[in-house]
Amino acid sequence: MAVQQTTISNDTTIELVRSLFTTLLNTVVMAVSFTCVGILVLSGTHSIVLSILTFLGSGCALVRIGVVLRYRKRAGDPFLDIQAAQRLETYFAAAYCTFAVTFGLFCAVAFAVTPADTRTVIIGLLFGYGAGVAAGVSLRPWIGVSSILIATIPTILVAWSTTDLTRMAAGWLLAVFLAGGVRSIFARHQTTAADIAMRRSFSRLARHDHLTGLLNRLSLRERFDAFAQAAGGVDIIAVHCLDLDRFKPVNDRYGHPVGDALLKAVAVRIEAVLQESDFAARTGGDEFVIVQTQARHADEVDALAELLICAIAAPFPISEFNICIGTSIGYVLSSEYGTDIDNLVARADEALCAVKRAGGGIRRYDGTSDGSKCDPLISLAA
Repeated sequence: MAVQQTTISNDTTIELVRSLFTTLLNTVVMAVSFTCVGILVLSGTHSIVLSILTFLGSGCALVRIGVVLRYRKRAGDPFLDIQAAQRLETYFAAAYCTFAVTFGLFCAVAFAVTPADTRTVIIGLLFGYGAGVAAGVSLRPWIGVSSILIATIPTILVAWSTTDLTRMAAGWLLAVFLAGGVRSIFARHQTTAADIAMRRSFSRLARHDHLTGLLNRLSLRERFDAFAQAAGGVDIIAVHCLDLDRFKPVNDRYGHPVGDALLKAVAVRIEAVLQESDFAARTGGDEFVIVQTQARHADEVDALAELLICAIAAPFPISEFNICIGTSIGYVLSSEYGTDIDNLVARADEALCAVKRAGGGIRRYDGTSDGSKCDPLISLAA
């Protein structure tokens, strides 16, 4: 059976991993169903092996529930990165496949030693398990296919090892549905992954600046509010406002294509000096807002502003030109003025206006800037 291989981006992989931790209801239903069938089988056979497998399987089912409950909040974190997502997937897979092993052994042994009416229940349980896998974890085929093979193949082999035509027919029926289920898992994964990638692409277009790829005003507000809420007001968040010096003459002298290329290069340099959790947005022509999230004291905020100025002051090789520009920066601290992004941007912009009037440089907002003497350079208003 040929399966088309596709390259899945990290963002799409993270979304697919998140889907694993939305399976609580299916997990609980499977745990209850397995335990009830185990009790039913034991009432008629009193097999020590089946008793052990029922006990182990019920315990593994509880572990599956525990993993989903423990990590589903972490999986829903909007800032979940690929490394954390892969760890969560490993935890989920370990619990899921361990249950599949005990489940598969239980069904195989029960199918071999129980009477015909009980075997019907076992077949129903296997089909129910397969349906649960297809509905719950098919978006991660390596888990879904592995678990459904582990759970089903032992019973198929037991059925084929007998001379009983009914059992053999049940084995062939399971095999046919197993093959169809595996193919459906891969098909659903490919379709869903493509759909997620398309949705994320459209979302990125709506939330990122089309020229530089930085955040736009909408996504700046969303990301800041999410981070501020997660931080709970404990961490210092610094908001830097900057605009470029001598950018208009570049457009006038070299043309807008060169100006656009310069803005892209500026965005690359800004991102190069930021920490992983920091983020930047382009809010206007040559205007940028940078949110610094991990500063422990004001000196670190001032240090980042210095790095930004030095990075932008270095010459930009654009086409055959060597372009030199500069920037001025005004910043404000959330520890002094709260966590309302509009208020912080307005105050940082006042500091920027003041420092530009003084000839350029860096200025921290201290409450003394007179906003009435300054036309707003940067605004989050749509």
